[in-house]
Amino acid sequence: MTRPPLSDAEFRELAGLLHRTAGLAFDDSRRESLAYSVNERMRATGCATVADYLRKLTDAASAAERQALLDEVTIPETHFFRNPPQIRALRQHVLPELMRQAGSGRKLRIWSAGCSTGEEPYTIAMLVRELIPANAGWDVKVIATDISTRALEKAARGRYAERSFVMTDPVDRQRFFVLETESRSYSVRPEVRELVEFRHHNLVADEPPFEAGEVDLVLCRNVTIYFDRDTTKRLMTRLHGCLRDGGYLFLGHAETLWQISTDFSLVSLGDAFLYRRQPDDGERRLVLPDRRTEDEPRPTKADRRRGPADRRKLSLGRRRHEPRSAGVVPTQPSAAGVPVAESPDPLMAVRTAVAVGKYDEAADLAAEVVAADPLRSDAHYLHGLALGNLGRDAEALVVLRKAVYLNADDGFAHFLLGGALERLGEHVAASRSYRAAAATLGRQPRDAVAPELGGRSVAELVSVCEQLASRAETLARGGHR
Repeated sequence: MTRPPLSDAEFRELAGLLHRTAGLAFDDSRRESLAYSVNERMRATGCATVADYLRKLTDAASAAERQALLDEVTIPETHFFRNPPQIRALRQHVLPELMRQAGSGRKLRIWSAGCSTGEEPYTIAMLVRELIPANAGWDVKVIATDISTRALEKAARGRYAERSFVMTDPVDRQRFFVLETESRSYSVRPEVRELVEFRHHNLVADEPPFEAGEVDLVLCRNVTIYFDRDTTKRLMTRLHGCLRDGGYLFLGHAETLWQISTDFSLVSLGDAFLYRRQPDDGERRLVLPDRRTEDEPRPTKADRRRGPADRRKLSLGRRRHEPRSAGVVPTQPSAAGVPVAESPDPLMAVRTAVAVGKYDEAADLAAEVVAADPLRSDAHYLHGLALGNLGRDAEALVVLRKAVYLNADDGFAHFLLGGALERLGEHVAASRSYRAAAATLGRQPRDAVAPELGGRSVAELVSVCEQLASRAETLARGGHR
């Protein structure tokens, strides 16, 4: 059956319904994806035209079909122990710290918001079980919620195929799962399952499933990418309200609270970024130390609001006053009143190495720049570019995520991140990055070019990103290129 096109009016009505119902934002770049989902539901319901389906959706008695459409447009793709830097932060720092804070109360409350098919909350429960045996007398609950009833049904079964374990250590799989030989699938062990409770929940329309200040840790990863800015702001207010003072919030690699909320402070733990709830009285209480090296500059609120060019000027200014960068020539006038020239931008050498295909050298040079100035998003971008060209996509993910975190408007970095994710088989995440690339690049001059990306123009890259995003969504649904 040929996929029916959506007229402008049909697309607006469908997008508006999904936004009102669940806060989901569909711009024109996602029209084809929405048409695919509508076509699937039309086949299931026997509707001959989009107009017939719209009438069915808007019928007051069609709540079940509206839920079915939500199930169709939210594509689940996740796996156990996803995002290794965040897993290390949880395992080594966050959960042990929350346990120490719980003290004699021995109570932990964790919310996996947007839990999809259950891999995330079960992973958290496994990390808890490493620290707290089943008979230790602790009151631990991981509340896992999602808007998709289809995803929740699979999560509740707790049975997973091989593809869910791409980032799982064999030791962890043996410890926390039981192999079912007939189906060749793996079931989550009872001592893990008993910590997790699944609930249907709409993050936009429903109240949080906790009392105010009850939650120690919220994971809301790769959820706000479906929302517009205003919806995300309202959600962060809700999450802030249910977290206790000093509680922690984990977002996805491409998500940031910059210009969204000032109610959380940024914490860096190794390669992971996370957020800590600020107390309502404005007092800053250190709960987890920042694990950056002692001489590494910490990002301030002002840093987060600066563009990359301003951050470069700021970092040069910092280095002029730091002994470890005494080789940088100051820019203030000399005693004779004649300005002294700055030393060349160290990234020039990186770009030169990239231009001639010396990617090993480029990666090493970029790593040195990042070590000296970790707030340089363009250095992370070039580092990721070099690593990607060397086929080291897993390493490239880490630095490219930092690039888009530090500069959410870097469309070129979003583009590279999408490519790395796609090559690693994370098609849903790749689609998101490609769409972020198209959106951010679309705000630049159309004739601008990126020499390090083969001289492609912005206009060309926007078109390529939209095509790649659609292809990635098709692959995520099990289709073909």
